[in-house]
Amino acid sequence: MRIKLAWLVICALSTVVSAQNLDCKPDPLNRTQILDNNDPSSYTCYMEMRRGWTNTTLGTGILIHPRVVLTAGHNTAFFMFSKSFPFVFSSVKNVTLYFGSTDEDNYIIKQNVRLKKGKTKFFSDGYWLSPKIEDDFSIIILPDDSVYRALGGHFIVKPMTSETDIDGPINITGSPGDKDKFQIWTAHTNNFAVNGSKLSYDIFTAPRNSGSPIWFKNANNEYQIAGVHSRGTKGIGCNSAVFINKKTYDTIVEWCATAGIDFE
Repeated sequence: MRIKLAWLVICALSTVVSAQNLDCKPDPLNRTQILDNNDPSSYTCYMEMRRGWTNTTLGTGILIHPRVVLTAGHNTAFFMFSKSFPFVFSSVKNVTLYFGSTDEDNYIIKQNVRLKKGKTKFFSDGYWLSPKIEDDFSIIILPDDSVYRALGGHFIVKPMTSETDIDGPINITGSPGDKDKFQIWTAHTNNFAVNGSKLSYDIFTAPRNSGSPIWFKNANNEYQIAGVHSRGTKGIGCNSAVFINKKTYDTIVEWCATAGIDFE
């Protein structure tokens, strides 16, 4: 028993050291604003979410299917508190998605979705009670494929096992909170690592980047999602995303099937 316990401790310490070996110094100047609509930037949306009755929160979403938007779990999950009704469970009731936005007056298409858990939004049960990065993703089901038809494409999602499945640099494209609303910014890096369900990188992020795609161009010239941005460190360390491993992928497929959508 003692030998087994010692081995588990050694493995845990090795994991921590491995994560710390990624030297991250996010640079806020290493970002470019998207001023003209292009693929795959237009597959990313600026999101306005109505939580409770009056409280609006902001984030980023990713079109991954003609009728499916992927985002961070904490963008749609229940929260213990809300500004409007303290101590009352509050969840997102409505979301407005702006695809291809450059400012509040210019975007390719706008889509409003009324959200209902198990119907038009899905996230891991208990996420709000015990947040873990592997659970911090969710999907929104669109009423039709009008967004897809307007954009002409979407990101693809495939299960991966490690960073060796990622071709070349990774990119983030989203709506950072230190910039004006509706603006979409992008950045890239070759400095990243995968540790279990977490993808870490030295790209600078800000609130409202939550749900941004971490993507790369694969060997088939497809724009593929490597992760969903989840956590930021305010510029003092590695930022991180939910890595698209088999568990994450299978969960997305299962949620879509419940909604009557064949994702695969």
